[in-house]
Order: sequence, then C-alpha cells, then structure tokens
Amino acid sequence: IFESEKRVLQLQSPTYVFGDIHGNLEDLHFFSDNIWKLGIDLTAGNFLFLGDYVDRGLNCLECVAYLFSLKLLFPKKVHMLRGNHETRDVNSWIDHYKDRSFLYQCQNRFNEELGEIVWEEVNQVFDRLPLASVINHELFCIHGGIPRLAPGYENELDCINSVPTVAGIMPPYRHETALTKQIAADCIWSDPASEHQEAVFERLKEDPNYQDNSHQSHLDENGFGASPRGGGVVCFGNQAINSFLQRNNLSYIIRAHEAHAHGVAMSKAAK
Repeated sequence: IFESEKRVLQLQSPTYVFGDIHGNLEDLHFFSDNIWKLGIDLTAGNFLFLGDYVDRGLNCLECVAYLFSLKLLFPKKVHMLRGNHETRDVNSWIDHYKDRSFLYQCQNRFNEELGEIVWEEVNQVFDRLPLASVINHELFCIHGGIPRLAPGYENELDCINSVPTVAGIMPPYRHETALTKQIAADCIWSDPASEHQEAVFERLKEDPNYQDNSHQSHLDENGFGASPRGGGVVCFGNQAINSFLQRNNLSYIIRAHEAHAHGVAMSKAAK
C-alpha cells in the first residue's frame, strides 16, 4: 500500500493531524475514544500521522500493529508519514533507549532471533512510508521540516517526490544517492532555527562584518544552518520558510519532531 503512494500525499479537508506517538498506546486509546469514537469508517475525513511511532514508549509493537491495521482496513482514510525513528539506525539504539527501544521490545517479546526478524519486517514497511503531505493545496505537513532545494528541481515538493519509494535513509540502500538521502534526512530530522540564529542572520544582512561569539551556527543566504542535533542535520529560518511557501504556493507548515509543554506551539510568524 505505502509503496504505491507518492512521497508527497495530496489530501483534502477535513483531515485530522496527529503528532508523535512514540509507543504510547494510551494516546491512541484517547484518540479512538474521543475523535473516531464511532469508528474511522463512520468518521468523516482523513487521519494523518506525522511519524515517530516507536521508541521512548513501552508499547511500540502495539502502536505499530494498530496503525498498520487501520491502514489496511481504511487505506484511503488513514495515512502515515515517516519520522526519524522510522529508521534502523535510530530504532535499534538499545544503549540509549534501553527497554524503550523498538528493537529491545521486539527481542524481549519474541526472543532475540525472532525479535530481530519482526523488527526488520516492520522496518521494511517504514522504508516505504511517505515523507510529506499537502492538505487542500495549502498546508504542508511533515515530521521534521522543509528540505533544501536541490539543483535541477523547480521546487521542494518535486525534490521530495524524487526520493525512491523504498528508502532506508539511515542506513541507505545502494540505490539511494547522496542527494535523495539528504532530501529525506532533511524531511525527517530538521528543526526551525533558533531566535538567536534569526537575529544574527538579520544583523549580518545589515553588517557583513558583524561578529557573533555565541558559537551557534549561522544561517546561510538561503536561511539554512547546522542544527544543534549535529550529524549533518540542518535547521531552517524565516528566509527558508518564506521561500519554500512561495515557491510551492503553500500557506503554512504543520510539523512534529519537537515536544511542547502545551502540546502545540506556533512559531516563525505563526507560519
């Protein structure tokens, strides 16, 4: 099912958008009790999940099984995007996540050998998840953030659609190029730039000789810079956002990837 979908899904409203699940089955119970309490088939609209289904929570297998089941039952209503935890390099990190690691939970449930087979089969599905969605030709939905515009492409949506329908990303398959890996990684990993980075960007436009001693990375002329996450991850500022929205004829970005104390937050001029 996922392999037949484009990397950028086109959806219409009403669409319910859900952030990170992270193995928290109680969140899915809450949604089913309050949002699709009559059942998804009797609830109008689409259901879009923005990735990070595993790790950190204690019910990763249950969450994945439930969401995959909904997708099989209602393939035109339920849609799942890919997050950075839907990659092998992240969801196998037992040393960091310990019993909240997806690989650990698979091995703990099924034994080490069978558990690794289950883990790999689920990751085979993750390899095929779309990366982004556009609702009503206006709202851009993604797990991490906007990708950098690659040479030879008119816009970023074309860049995303160029990513192979089967992509490992971290680690990549042999058929993935450095460029498509970069595009996909930007989609699942990037974050908005800090306010300090934005201020320095504006100051440097006025005075190219300005010296900033904060040790934070500077945004380039396109509004992108190195992220505090490291590992080649980028952050994107107002310049990048405005160019992206204008070039793709969009109005707003809806993303996940970062936790907020009140569950949701607006930033970058509420865009």
